[in-house]
Amino acid sequence: MIETASVVSIIQFWMAVTVCGLLAWPLAALLFPDDSDRGYLAAKPLGWLLGAYAAWLACVAGIPFWRFGWIVGLLALLAAFAAAFRRRPVLPGIIRVLQLEMGFACVLLVGTLIRAATPDINGLEKFMDFGFVNAALRASAMPPPDMWWAGEPINYYYFGHVAAAWLIQLSGVPADHGFTLTVALIFALTALLAYRIAQGALVAGGQRIASACGAAAAALVVAGGNFHSVLYGPFRVFSPTSYERGYYFPDSTRFVGFDPATENKGFTEMPGYGFAVGDLHAHLLNLPVALLLVLVLVRIAQRAASGSAPIRAIDASALALLFGISAMCNSWDAISYGILMTLAGLAVLIQPQRNRVKKFVALCVWGIAVVAGAALLAAPFLLNFKPISSTLEWTDERTPLWQLAALYAHLIVPACILGFGLLTPMRRRPGWIAAAMLASLAIILIAIPEIAYVKDIYGNDHRRANTMFKFTFEAQPVGFLAGFILVGLLLGSRRIAVSLLGAMIAIPLLAPISYAEYSLGGLRGMSTRQYTLDGLGFLDRQRPDDRPLLDWLRAQPPERRILMVETSGDSFTEAARLSAMSGVPTLLGWSGHEWLWRGDPGMVFRRADEIAAFYRSRTVAEACAFVRSHGVTHVAIGSIEQEKFPDLDRTVFEQLGDVLVRSGNAMIVEIKSPNCGVSAPSL
Repeated sequence: MIETASVVSIIQFWMAVTVCGLLAWPLAALLFPDDSDRGYLAAKPLGWLLGAYAAWLACVAGIPFWRFGWIVGLLALLAAFAAAFRRRPVLPGIIRVLQLEMGFACVLLVGTLIRAATPDINGLEKFMDFGFVNAALRASAMPPPDMWWAGEPINYYYFGHVAAAWLIQLSGVPADHGFTLTVALIFALTALLAYRIAQGALVAGGQRIASACGAAAAALVVAGGNFHSVLYGPFRVFSPTSYERGYYFPDSTRFVGFDPATENKGFTEMPGYGFAVGDLHAHLLNLPVALLLVLVLVRIAQRAASGSAPIRAIDASALALLFGISAMCNSWDAISYGILMTLAGLAVLIQPQRNRVKKFVALCVWGIAVVAGAALLAAPFLLNFKPISSTLEWTDERTPLWQLAALYAHLIVPACILGFGLLTPMRRRPGWIAAAMLASLAIILIAIPEIAYVKDIYGNDHRRANTMFKFTFEAQPVGFLAGFILVGLLLGSRRIAVSLLGAMIAIPLLAPISYAEYSLGGLRGMSTRQYTLDGLGFLDRQRPDDRPLLDWLRAQPPERRILMVETSGDSFTEAARLSAMSGVPTLLGWSGHEWLWRGDPGMVFRRADEIAAFYRSRTVAEACAFVRSHGVTHVAIGSIEQEKFPDLDRTVFEQLGDVLVRSGNAMIVEIKSPNCGVSAPSL
């Protein structure tokens, strides 16, 4: 069913996450003292993030990440444990801990099997994501070196990839195993945090209802689709689709402007789609951070509704850290949950109180402290980052209302009920105020791309696609959370009519779980399916000559200077696979992505033309001129290079130096003088 090496990696990875969680548990217990698990589940992502942040910050200060990252992070967690434990947090008993840990291990295993069914790190943006992780694993400074633009650091939201690299270091698993296990970990943490948010908002109304609604919300957040997946999936025969083929699961993310086709396209992705495709992209990596922010802010609002002191210093500190990490991992989330923080402040203000002006001033002070703290914590990143997006534009063409209804019909009724309830004494109920906050955020995030968008490099027909994608990716899970908190509140009513209303609302909310057929597809046929964490197996199957080249590159110590040239290519192709899978920098990888990150298409495509001319060299002198001008130390000639340049003259490149690796028709050549003298890089 699953190979031994993969089982060993799963155990090592689970143990590393468990250590992080145990060390951060006293801190999480102080942060969530009213939760039934005393913060045990929240401690896992909190410990991971604290350790990774400490290792990243140390690397910014000059301590090599590749050598000392895991040690620095572990020491930081030990210090946090000692400091928090001195305050004597209340912790549950050993039996409860074992139950919680068993539950986490089971969800982590489910996430692992989903991805281990199709583990190849190939397709969509996996090369890019894996390249960032490998670059971090070799980093002596932060930002890590860009594996696709030698001589320059990464100019992207890379912190999540550094966090993944830190956990790979700590667990000691191979990088490709760690890539898949990190996706599985995010799946598990997302599910468990969603459960904790919903269950904790409902526990006052009864444990059974709270647990059932929490489980339903968690399942929908990680495996559900938007309502398009229902109308155009099971009920496709009644839908006005322009496609002659049947329903295909990415259709729910490519609906606006695609079906029917228009010149104003939008993306409407959700976590279920992210887990189905398995890219380790910024928006997916930041999901645990985002849900931790939701958990902190929801608990603040709940305390205010119950008459307790809503905001404490530890809450503000946690928010500052989480917002700072969001700014470095997926800056759109800092905006989304900044809105939620504002809504939490309003939730505090609408509660009965004697001195509302004084409370407003106090909230403003706390808000300023959080923003200032986040900016300070993220400052080393922000000072070295050139923003990718450019200007804010007003939307000139909006999504038809029928398409918005097709996407979000399941969220409309709960949002209306929750909004009406704010005009009644229901706003004083902790669960109600939590659900209303989340429903309001979902509506705002869906509405923003209909009002304005951030202009980037994408063409006019995709002008608001990225803005819509980033905001609606968050709207879907918070909408599910709001909906099932409302369902739990209604089901807990003593009035039969109200309970029936809750059951009726639950039906459309549960309908998008039909999407789980695709997001959980790796669980089908478990008894006969072979599972593995080997993310590089596709090379052995499809490009066996390239594998020894990659193995040699991965074996090189990070302190050894290597500037490799391999063929560049269009985004989403197999070009630049050696640099992506080793972290060893090459002159140019995916041209389209480097254009996005560098903002200068002329510079990028000029270098692409130079690399193409190099592989077409007919004399040693021509090849040497390129090598000297760019400071190249190694030349890779693998299957991709031979396919792209069928007239490639191997004898020319063999004369540049020593052939270090030869595998079939593939080879790596190390430039040697006097064959071809290498000057300093000119990048």
